[in-house]
Amino acid sequence: LLAVRVDATLARERLDAALDAAVGAGYLGHDVLGSGVSVTIELRPLEGGFLLGEETVLLHALEGKRGMPDQRPPHPARRGLFGAPTAINNVATLASVPWILGHGAAAFRAIGAPDFPGTVLVQLAGAVSRPGVVEVPTGTPLAAIVKQAGGGATGTLQAVLVGGPSGGFLPPEALDTALLPDALGEAGAILGSGSLLVLDESACIVELATLMERFMNDESCGKCVPCRIGTRRLAEIGRRFMDGRPRPTDPELLVDLAADVRDGSLCGHGITAPNPMTSGMRYFRSEFDDHIVRGRCPAGVCT
Repeated sequence: LLAVRVDATLARERLDAALDAAVGAGYLGHDVLGSGVSVTIELRPLEGGFLLGEETVLLHALEGKRGMPDQRPPHPARRGLFGAPTAINNVATLASVPWILGHGAAAFRAIGAPDFPGTVLVQLAGAVSRPGVVEVPTGTPLAAIVKQAGGGATGTLQAVLVGGPSGGFLPPEALDTALLPDALGEAGAILGSGSLLVLDESACIVELATLMERFMNDESCGKCVPCRIGTRRLAEIGRRFMDGRPRPTDPELLVDLAADVRDGSLCGHGITAPNPMTSGMRYFRSEFDDHIVRGRCPAGVCT
């Protein structure tokens, strides 16, 4: 099964054409290339949102059930789709297979970081001179991606949101961080979807962090309380910061609540959901204090 979002119409058209071409060439179907082996790939459009990236949610959606995560173990490799052992790979992994078969595993391991070889597709957006999608070796410093691939920031570089809505805000001095899961995790971000949102001086970190928390709450499946309720409370605290009406205990409450959401959530959605707020408080505390203590927004975004 090849799952794809139902609203990704262009991707579905191209996948359908590729599958038809593979069948016509004899690479798919019955008796592939005279080998006696049958291989079929079914394209399955799925309704759903951000949470479909979690593997057990994806399996439930493929079974026609409500998209909610399962506790693990058992892992899908032992009990997955319709109770059968299931291997789950994303398209980036599958796209690497033909190159590895053609050039060999040693050639692939020579690219990028030794303990995490290969390349990563990075989406550059925001205040960057050349937005778009680029492919870079793993381990490439974030600053090099923004400067060399993206042509640098269009204004004064303030921060980069790394990893998507559940990623972290990193300041310019932290952009020597390598594009690797462990390094990004230590810095307060994630590899996630591989997106880099470049922000200049016109952006408000408090407003964007609050927006990300609200998005994560909207996309929560609602199965576990820490994610369902905790992310909404984080967004409400951020909203009070933006409105200039914080409670005296809000900064401490934000830190404690973020830890509870991270430690108590059932799946990766809730575990990473507090990242925008926690990374914002870690690196941009002065901007948060401007909102909390001084009642002003340096970027002029919040009212």
